[in-house]
Amino acid sequence: MSPSRASGTSPTGPSPAGGDVPGRADTWPGPSAPWTRLLAVALIGALVGGLLGLVAGLASGDRATASATVQAIPDARALAGPLDLPPVGLDDSDFIAAELAWLDERADELATDDVDLSVTQVGTSDALRFAADAPTADEAQQAVTALLDAYVTRRQEGATAALDAAREAVIARIDAIGGTAVGVGPVSQEIQRLLGQQSALEAAAARVPGIVPVLRAPAEEQAAGVSPALTYTVLGAVLGAVLALAGAALWRVASPRVFDARLLVAAGAPVLLPRLPAGSVRTRADRVPEGRPNDAALAAARLLAPQLLDVGTGALLVIGVDEKAGAAEVAWELAWALTAGGTPVALLTTGVAGEREPTPGLTLTALPADAAALEQSVTRHRAAGRLVLLHAPALATGLRAPEFAARADQAVVVVGEGVSTLEAALAAVRDVSGQPGAALAGVAVTTAHRHGGTRGQTPAPQESTPRHAQPAGERAPAQQDTVSTEA
Repeated sequence: MSPSRASGTSPTGPSPAGGDVPGRADTWPGPSAPWTRLLAVALIGALVGGLLGLVAGLASGDRATASATVQAIPDARALAGPLDLPPVGLDDSDFIAAELAWLDERADELATDDVDLSVTQVGTSDALRFAADAPTADEAQQAVTALLDAYVTRRQEGATAALDAAREAVIARIDAIGGTAVGVGPVSQEIQRLLGQQSALEAAAARVPGIVPVLRAPAEEQAAGVSPALTYTVLGAVLGAVLALAGAALWRVASPRVFDARLLVAAGAPVLLPRLPAGSVRTRADRVPEGRPNDAALAAARLLAPQLLDVGTGALLVIGVDEKAGAAEVAWELAWALTAGGTPVALLTTGVAGEREPTPGLTLTALPADAAALEQSVTRHRAAGRLVLLHAPALATGLRAPEFAARADQAVVVVGEGVSTLEAALAAVRDVSGQPGAALAGVAVTTAHRHGGTRGQTPAPQESTPRHAQPAGERAPAQQDTVSTEA
């Protein structure tokens, strides 16, 4: 039988040049984050985020927008005199700032829970834009019209009051002079000037209705781009995918599970290569699958088998760290790989009744429930020239670890990638290696890749003549499979 190896050593031994092969801590690639699993996490996050975004978009509904544009200029300039222009310190920018301040206060008064009103300056010009956002176009136009009417009314009332005050001042001046313009003289000229000013004020009063030039009347604005429901859905999907990936990354950092076998190597556990596919974690059970494993699983098992034992009639214990580690799949794939190589195998496992032969050369029998029956079964199969595989889904299954180890020559501990915790894996390695009897051959790591076996189905028919039963001279040379190594 092959002796146990130290942690971190190469299963192939020293390199031809005499130097040591790099330890597994340097060559183990680690599972990283499988793209398929990352894609599944991102897809789930995108679906949840997109659904929430769609609900939010439908709840917000399609809102209408209406707007109007006016020109804000001082009264004296809008009426073309004869009012005095603003003082030197009050230019157009100050006038527009004062108008915007009043309009903002008025917009806050007119706005409601469903209607939003705003006033903005168009660039650096003297144009002001009134805008309203409401559930319907009519409500938006009514809000803009109300704000525009309030502004126009304020400007007209202010201009009318200023014109009336100026006209009363002119009339009072004429009455103070007394008389009419008769003859030629300073008094007559002053009266003529005042009468002309009165006439100009009356003409300006006629232009008061147009004191606020309306560049664009209140009208609905056509919605541009996509609907809010689609926008919210896309944004929600993107945000959901990002949050899902971030959450998965944080969970993985904080999780005690083994996602990289280099952690086991660093802790001193003899990790074996390559990793073996064990299928989805949800489908793993305490009983072995049915049917022939796929080519990838058999190729990995063929590479793993020489690291565990020599071809002979010994006994190998395959025990899982926990029930979801994939020990049943590892035992099943090893049994098929050894049988395909011409070695008769007896697999003692749980979850089967009686004894049967799923493929020529492979005997599948139930694991006895007591130590004496286990001893008799192992002795019987070894006497028949079979290599015995003892499969226990976990350390706590049925018999105790010492009773298993006493009947095996070597043992392999199975750790589930992303399933088993580091503490449980190290405890299992310590428990198995500390038992008298079977020597710890190493730790086998399983992945979630498909292994090809099925559960609850009839296995496919196999060839009637096993390879080991053929005469030695008629055996075909072992077929070399192309295997992508992980080192």
